[in-house]
Amino acid sequence: MDFVGGIFVKLEFISAMAIGLFLVAGCSEERSPLESSPGSSDVEEELSPSQLRALSAEDEAKWTDDSPTEVPEQALLKERRDHDDDQDEDHHDGVSRSSRSYEITLENLTPVTGAGSSQPFSPPVLASHHRSFRLFRVGHRASSQLAQIAQDAQNGPMVSLLEDEDAVHAVTQGSGVILPGSSDRFTIETARGARSLSLAFMLVNTNDGFGGVSGLRLPRHGSLEVEIYAYDAGSEANTELIADIPGPCCGNPFSGTPTHEKIRRHAGIRGDADLAASTYGWSGPIARLTIRRLEPAYSVVVENLTPATGPGSSQVFSPPVIATHARGIRMFRVGHFASAGLAKIAEDAMNGPMLNRFETSSLVHDVQEGSGVIPPGASAAYTVHTAPGFRRLSMAFMLVNTNDGFGGVDSIFLPRGGRRSYYFRAYDAGSEANTELAADIPGPCCGSPGAGTPTHERIRRHRGIRGIGDLDPDLYGWEDAAVKITITRLR
Repeated sequence: MDFVGGIFVKLEFISAMAIGLFLVAGCSEERSPLESSPGSSDVEEELSPSQLRALSAEDEAKWTDDSPTEVPEQALLKERRDHDDDQDEDHHDGVSRSSRSYEITLENLTPVTGAGSSQPFSPPVLASHHRSFRLFRVGHRASSQLAQIAQDAQNGPMVSLLEDEDAVHAVTQGSGVILPGSSDRFTIETARGARSLSLAFMLVNTNDGFGGVSGLRLPRHGSLEVEIYAYDAGSEANTELIADIPGPCCGNPFSGTPTHEKIRRHAGIRGDADLAASTYGWSGPIARLTIRRLEPAYSVVVENLTPATGPGSSQVFSPPVIATHARGIRMFRVGHFASAGLAKIAEDAMNGPMLNRFETSSLVHDVQEGSGVIPPGASAAYTVHTAPGFRRLSMAFMLVNTNDGFGGVDSIFLPRGGRRSYYFRAYDAGSEANTELAADIPGPCCGSPGAGTPTHERIRRHRGIRGIGDLDPDLYGWEDAAVKITITRLR
């Protein structure tokens, strides 16, 4: 094993030792002063359910406001190009502020009567669009593009039409047939003014039978289930002859007798030609469409800006705890006392108490923990999810070659869209004396977890490594921002 790898193993061992020490300490009935201190920062505000609902509604109103997002007061600097109030956030990297993502599940309900029998569905074409657009209308004649789907499962012309249509926001298509009794799943994006869904697919053992929806309004929240009936495109005579049908029953595409009738409900397989109704027929709905709005998701990239002064030197970051949450819960607050959970992170890189606190709170939507340390000059990416009323982000991690230095963000609003980058200084938790002695520090510089002299001071900006103990500022020190955090909306 090389030296750098040895450092990481050592750090993991140190963390394991620290967890063991914490568990032993947890058996004692004596409470840490931090657990009952006024101003501890991970304690929920004393609010009734109705007050919390009101605060969540107020937060949601702030988040949906079109005014530019303010720079968090704890941020040293926000990237200039993302702080231009004259810029439209929709033009930044990442999805726009009005974007919504939906999961679409299409299930084939036709009878399972044998291989190649009943009615396999051709790969569907799906589009999100403005409500003025229609893929098809019952009682109207089919477009040539729809007819090519309904007669021969040819998606290309329809896809080209949709991609060139100004009223269409996004287009996707399936990659394979959907057999009777099976289903397929798709994801599609929408934007403001483009909240309608259309899709179409062929019933391949018919002349020109198809299924789909046209101009279906997508749900604002939650899910929607719709039953789909078969339609006759009216563009080919329903001969039910092997010579005219492209599906596995017959294998004859691009044939049949053209007609010029209007779209109507399909009468089904009559069984008076080559196709047996018992083998290829159906009754009732042919498909079930389930639409579910996906939670907004964000990429959070944590970049260690401390100097790369050598293996195990400078300031390695411990695996962070990251949470999306509502108003009323905090990981920390500058100028307040550190909670017990934050002190465990800042002193010994122990995430357990903070994770437990956030994972069991009704004010928290999503909690993530990093899987490894972040060395100087390196970065790590995480994905978090949000929901209405849970638009805030908090994070904490230890600078492991300090007594109780930590980094993170305190309850900042996630961007509605695009990408935002912030630079943050390091903080001093105020829970352990900054001796800078090897006997008191858990990181690879020292290997002494669970030690140090307790203090009871307020969280403040960290003064850095001053060289008053065993640590050389040239090896373990840093200046200005310690971390860059980049938040990008993914959907």
